[in-house]
Amino acid sequence: MHEAQSAWRFLAVMVWAAFSPLMAPLMAADWAQAQDAEHDYSMDFAIPEPEGSRFEVWGQAELRAVGRVINDTSAIYRQRYYDDPQEDTAADFLVRVKPELSFHYNDFSAYARPRADVAWSQLPLTQTDYDDPSVTLFKKDKHWAGEVLAEEAFVTWRPAPAFTLESGKKVLKWGKGYAWNPVAFASRAKDVDDPDQTREGYVMAYADAIASFDGPLKTVAFTPVVLPVTGSVNQGLADDSSLVYGTKAYLLLFDVDIDMLVMAGDNYDTRAGVDFAANLMENLAIHGEFSTRFDFEKTTMDRAGNIGKRRQDALSFLLGLRYLTENDTTYLAEYYHNGEGYSHEELSDYYAAIDAGYADFTGGAGDSLLKKTRQVSNKYNKSSSGQDYLYFRVSQKEPFGILYLTPTLTTILNLGDGSFTLNPEATYMLTPALEIRPRLIIPVGGAGSEYGEKLNSLRGEMRLTWYF
Repeated sequence: MHEAQSAWRFLAVMVWAAFSPLMAPLMAADWAQAQDAEHDYSMDFAIPEPEGSRFEVWGQAELRAVGRVINDTSAIYRQRYYDDPQEDTAADFLVRVKPELSFHYNDFSAYARPRADVAWSQLPLTQTDYDDPSVTLFKKDKHWAGEVLAEEAFVTWRPAPAFTLESGKKVLKWGKGYAWNPVAFASRAKDVDDPDQTREGYVMAYADAIASFDGPLKTVAFTPVVLPVTGSVNQGLADDSSLVYGTKAYLLLFDVDIDMLVMAGDNYDTRAGVDFAANLMENLAIHGEFSTRFDFEKTTMDRAGNIGKRRQDALSFLLGLRYLTENDTTYLAEYYHNGEGYSHEELSDYYAAIDAGYADFTGGAGDSLLKKTRQVSNKYNKSSSGQDYLYFRVSQKEPFGILYLTPTLTTILNLGDGSFTLNPEATYMLTPALEIRPRLIIPVGGAGSEYGEKLNSLRGEMRLTWYF
C-alpha cells in the first residue's frame, strides 16, 4: 500500500508539472471553441488559406467516482470471483487528464490527444494491454492501475482543399450510427453505455480526395487506408502480423450521404459494407449501416462446457432515427442486428455452464469447468454480445428554463431475452469550463439473460470535468 501511495503521489506531481503551464493561460477560454476544433469530416470547401504557423492547446481533466452494488449470484460474478469473494458493494476512482494539441504551418498540420489515467478499484483489476506508444503503471498491483498513451497522434498534409494525406494514430470515424457502427472496420468498438467517450485509434496512413459536381450527384470522395498490424501496434485488429488495407467511397446523391466501404488483409476477415444518412424532414433524420464479415469464425460453448467453432458469413445491420422537437427535446432510436453475436439460447447455455462449474466448485469437484468458461469469456462477456438490440435515448436541453442543464434517459434492450438496462443521467455546466455529470446504470433481467447476469446490479457514477 505504501508503494502504491508513493506511486500515486509521484504521478500526480508529474501530471501537474507537465500540464499546469499549459492549463493556466487557458482557464478563461470558452470550452465550446475547443469542441469545434475536433477533426470531424466536413464537406465545407470554404477553407481559408493558411497563414504562417499556429499552435493551440486545449483539453479536459476528469475526476470520476463510481459506486457499485454487486450481483453476487450472477454468472459473471461467479466466474470471476468464485475463489475470491467480494463485498456486496465496491467503489472505483479515476483521475484522467486528456490534453489536445494542434500545430498548423502552411499546408502541414499535426494533432495529438495523449491521455494519462490513474485509477483505484476496490475490486481486483485485470491487466489491460495498450498499443505502443504507451506506458503502464502499477503493473503488479491488484487495486491500482495507470497508463499514459496516445489516443490519437497524426500529421496532415493538405496541398489543396480537395486533397489530404494523413499518417499516424487516428480514430477512423466510419459509419452513421450513434451507439454501434457495424461498418467501422478499422475502429475500436464504442462503449454502448457512453458512445460519446473518446477512444484509442489505430496507426494508419490514408488519403482523401474530393470532387464536386452540379446536378443530383453533388460530391464524390475516395479514401484509401492502410494499417500495419504487429505484436505491439494495432493489436487485435488482425489475428497476427498483417497489412490491412481498405477504402471508402463517398457519394452525396440527391442530398443523401452514402458510403461504400471494404477492408481486407492477411490474417484478417474481409469485410464490406454500406451506410447512408438523410434528412426526411428538417427535424427528422434517418441513418443506416449494413456490413458483412466473410468467413467469420464463431466460438460457442454448450451447457456441458464443450467449445465449438464454426465459420459463417456474418451479416450485421443498423437502422436509426433522430428527431428534434421545437422544445429542444432529442429522441434517438436505433435497431442493431449483430451477425457476430449470440442468440438467447447460446448465451443461456454459456451461463448454464458457468453455474454448473460453480456447483462443481462448491461441491468439492474442483474448478476445471469454471476455468474452461474463462477461455471464451472475452467472446461472451463483451458489450453487446447478443444478436438483436434496441437503443432508445431521449434528452432535454435546459428543461423548465434551467440553464446549462441537460437530463438524459437511455435504455438498451436485448430483444432476444428481454433484458435491458436503464441509464438516467444529467449534465450541468457549473461554469463555462466546469461540468458535473451524475449517472446511473441499472441492468434488469432474469437468470440466463444478458443483463440479468451482469456483475453489477447497480452502478452509479459522478464525473467532474474541467475543460481548458
